[in-house]
Amino acid sequence: MSSVWEKSFAEFAGPGIHHPSDSMRVDDDEAATIIANLTMRKDVPPILHPTGCHGAWTVGHIAGTAHTLLLADKRIAGFYVGSYLWIAQAHRGHGLSTPLILAATRQRAGRALPPGVVFQGYTGAGLAAHRSAHASAVGAAVAAGWPVPAPVLAEWQSRTNKRHLLVAA
Repeated sequence: MSSVWEKSFAEFAGPGIHHPSDSMRVDDDEAATIIANLTMRKDVPPILHPTGCHGAWTVGHIAGTAHTLLLADKRIAGFYVGSYLWIAQAHRGHGLSTPLILAATRQRAGRALPPGVVFQGYTGAGLAAHRSAHASAVGAAVAAGWPVPAPVLAEWQSRTNKRHLLVAA
């Protein structure tokens, strides 16, 4: 199986979902260092392969790496570099974590874990973003009529029903 919607959430996100911690948070200073390293690469502009546009934003990959970038006006506005997920404050709240995460997973055989990584930590917000991305992928597969494995479908329906119950309450 290689698509997000073919995997349970645990298979998609890995064992780090059981121990969320704010120690995994990428702060703006750390993000600035990662962005500086990315912008020094000579292969970023010509090798960035767009995987989709989301309004004013473009999501794409740096070929041969586990690096997926969110661009706004040709500038890095977010990234999923290795295990590090970050979106600039000015671009948060626009639903961009889902397309960024799902684009990254296309490079990672349908998993959030980068190649060679067996455990990835998540902040509470990162865990919620990954849950949302997984639910979105499964929901899109269901809507398209694709054969979603029964355990994945049951997990998705259970989460969807819980959300509807919380909204109704």
